[in-house]
Amino acid sequence: MNKKILREIGRIYRALNSFSDFLMKSINLEKGQYQFLLRVKENPGINQQDLSLNLLVDKTTTAKAIKKLVAKGYLIKKIEQKDKRNLNLYLTEKGKQTCIFLEQEEQFATKISLGELNTSEQKKLLEQLNVISNNASQLYSNFKNDTEEHFIKLVKKEKI
Repeated sequence: MNKKILREIGRIYRALNSFSDFLMKSINLEKGQYQFLLRVKENPGINQQDLSLNLLVDKTTTAKAIKKLVAKGYLIKKIEQKDKRNLNLYLTEKGKQTCIFLEQEEQFATKISLGELNTSEQKKLLEQLNVISNNASQLYSNFKNDTEEHFIKLVKKEKI
């Protein structure tokens, strides 16, 4: 039963991500780039390190995505006044207009996916998913700060 839960979460992710990627081609966004734009919209002035943490992706992936989004005119980088080494990210006008469509797509997918759940069921589901998300985020943080060998030993201790 337990592994079926994560498999279903994976199926949901793949289905919705494939739908989003399908639509993103029409606005010249590559696979997953919409997530970066939406997080910058939600957190104007965020830096690349915090954006990586927010999306649980490595710094290289974030740097590549940001570089492409800046080149396409969706984002701009501004030097932080307090610490000139930091670059903060902001949406351009093109990025702001694109985010309107991204939010519409997110609302559409949410409505379709959760359509048969009432508000109370959605709230309970969100609470449960937050627990799973927090646990998975902790695992992500731990493996980023530990060795592969350590986790291989832990995994091999699991009973099948």
